[in-house]
Amino acid sequence: MPEMDDSGRHEVLHMASFLSRAVASELCEHAQVQANPEWKALADSAAESLWALYQAVGGTHLGDDGTISRE
Repeated sequence: MPEMDDSGRHEVLHMASFLSRAVASELCEHAQVQANPEWKALADSAAESLWALYQAVGGTHLGDDGTISRE
C-alpha cells in the first residue's frame, strides 16, 4: 500500500471536488437523466458520494472538523 502524504491527499481532494462538480453539472443536469427518475437518483447518489469523499479527505488533509465549504 502506498504511503499517505500531503501531496497524495491533496490530489485526491482535488479530483473528488472536480468529479463531484462534473457529475452534478454535466450528468445530473442532463435532460435525459432529468427525464428518468431512476437515472437521476443514481447520478445524484454518485455526486453525493464524491462530495462525501471530498469532505472525508478534506477533514484529514486539512486537519479541521471535517467540513469544507462547497464554494
